[in-house]
Amino acid sequence: MAQMQMRWPPVTLEIKIIAGVLFGLWFGSLMVPALGDLVGTQLLVSAVAVSEGRVWTVLTYAFFHADFMHLLFNCGVLWLFGGELSAKWSAKKWWGFNLACALGGGVAVVGSQFVLGVAHPTLGYSGAVMGVVAAFAWENWDRRLYLFFVPMTGKTLLLVFIAFDVLLVVVGREPISIAAHLGGLVTGLLLATGWWRPTKWKRSVKRYRQRRRFKVIRREAEAEQNRRYLN
Repeated sequence: MAQMQMRWPPVTLEIKIIAGVLFGLWFGSLMVPALGDLVGTQLLVSAVAVSEGRVWTVLTYAFFHADFMHLLFNCGVLWLFGGELSAKWSAKKWWGFNLACALGGGVAVVGSQFVLGVAHPTLGYSGAVMGVVAAFAWENWDRRLYLFFVPMTGKTLLLVFIAFDVLLVVVGREPISIAAHLGGLVTGLLLATGWWRPTKWKRSVKRYRQRRRFKVIRREAEAEQNRRYLN
């Protein structure tokens, strides 16, 4: 009988840098009053970010955490699903991807607060982490994976994370920013799949039209053949 082997992802330099910066800022905010005061100014709130001109908080919110367990969870998930990616990707791609997903999460927070009229202050690296999870899921879309010994594919993994977020908010009443999570996730998927490129959309639309045209031609040919058979 084949045995399932556990293979932990590598702890790459990129993962160490992110964890070091995030933990350093968190511990520093506890020890240094000036840094602690800085954390409060990085809370992402739509009215503050837009009306008061603190647009940088749409990105800088990601580097600060108000809760240690939130920080620990983010770093743990980042390592589990980002270790393999950071080992394969170039440093430029890794850092650009992380910043883009963090920014995507921030934009989603601001947009959702304006639309819903709810100002829930947001901090944390979760948007970037969810983007990394989305990229990992895409690269393993139909591959058999094991999440805590439970077999699933990459696409199922993504659905599990989304369902977990929804349950935390709806059932657990946890004060997480689902907008930042989903914003980072969607940004990560767009980048990983290449759907952010206009040329990708154009090629897809062209292929769709070609398939439709082929189906119409085939139906017409089949109808013509049936008429000949009946005659």
